[in-house]
Amino acid sequence: MAVNDVSLSASALGEASSGLAEVAAEFADELGGAPTLAEFLDIIGWALPTNSAATDGTFSEPLRFKVVLAGNKPYRSDAPSRVPDLDDHLFEDARDHHRVLVERMRAASGAPVTPQQFASTILQMLQSGRIVLADVKSDDIRKLTADVPKKRIARPRPGDVLAIPAGDGGCHMAVVVVLNRFGTALGLFHGTSAQGRLNADLRRAPRERPVYTDNGRVLDGTWKIVDHDDSLLALFPSDPPIYHRPNAWPGIDTGKFGAAETADGTLRLIEPDEAREVGLLDGTYRPPVHPAAWLQKLLDDEVDRS
Repeated sequence: MAVNDVSLSASALGEASSGLAEVAAEFADELGGAPTLAEFLDIIGWALPTNSAATDGTFSEPLRFKVVLAGNKPYRSDAPSRVPDLDDHLFEDARDHHRVLVERMRAASGAPVTPQQFASTILQMLQSGRIVLADVKSDDIRKLTADVPKKRIARPRPGDVLAIPAGDGGCHMAVVVVLNRFGTALGLFHGTSAQGRLNADLRRAPRERPVYTDNGRVLDGTWKIVDHDDSLLALFPSDPPIYHRPNAWPGIDTGKFGAAETADGTLRLIEPDEAREVGLLDGTYRPPVHPAAWLQKLLDDEVDRS
């Protein structure tokens, strides 16, 4: 263990290892085989608790890793990744485990967690042997480091206005509504702006429901913070829910028509009208949680169809 690594108790490390082992098992159940190390680390990198006060603010999503195997051999995988085929719930599960992990690391060290400390703890979990991988044995993984950009960029905060480049020119416009365990909620606006500015016409055309995404394209400078306007927050719900279908999980009541979950874990059973409105009744509902690159493509696709 390096000097700056965080020393967790055996029980805390074991619980965290078991949680990520469950994520790997979910992957295997969903796609018919254990993840490769590259696929597992891709999930880890996309499911960061970047909004947690327990981290030091230098995490970029997705977080990339460098791996060294036994014999000082750099790891790489040439197999096509199956990660894009996964359902969003698996990333949500991984993010929940990570949130608890970094909070425990922060409590143990007394300081915010750095990407390198996080990577070192993930390495300990991989070396525990609890996480089953398709291409690498746990005792062959010798080194794991976080590959982070050298330039530090401020995190987005509620009220920040974002300009998201549109495929056909101009920008999709959004406002950061809230940052919570689901991710960063963005309030979006119908239409695009040629100048990357939230003009009066766009302000009059807010979309009804925010979507959740990650901060990766803000942190790498692709999505620009162009303004800050707290008055825009009144246009959107302050705690946007995620909806769940009836019988979503064994032993958890999600009602006859479905349930809405807020970031604190509260479930609210919904009535038929709301279920119909959000698409639970006809099966068209999709959880509003999208990696930033996918969200940008979805917005471009909507413009192409209009």
